[in-house]
Amino acid sequence: MISARDMMYTTAHAEIRAGELAKQIGNFGKARVCARRGCFFAISHWLEYNPNKNWGDSAISMLTHLQEEESIPKNIREAAERLTTKVDQNFETGIDNDPLRDAETIIEYFLDKNNLKEI
Repeated sequence: MISARDMMYTTAHAEIRAGELAKQIGNFGKARVCARRGCFFAISHWLEYNPNKNWGDSAISMLTHLQEEESIPKNIREAAERLTTKVDQNFETGIDNDPLRDAETIIEYFLDKNNLKEI
């Protein structure tokens, strides 16, 4: 039987793959949405282990709260900040980053079995 963690891991990475496909055809907006959605699945699962955290029920809300959580490593908080930075009409933020790599960093952190405990 597949665990809830493994299911979320698979679902989150399916979003990354969808984002990669979108990026290949030049749909950078969709790639960014897929990156955020992948984070949503990972963070939602982690929040089940941290019921004292009320980070909302949307990817943007969760990523915003994540930026303020000092117990989370700085590189993870910085990735969340880049994913919530507003984009221009060309889906550019002015920051040299790849939202899909930022999302992978966040997903790996939140679904790491060592991090699935209450903080």
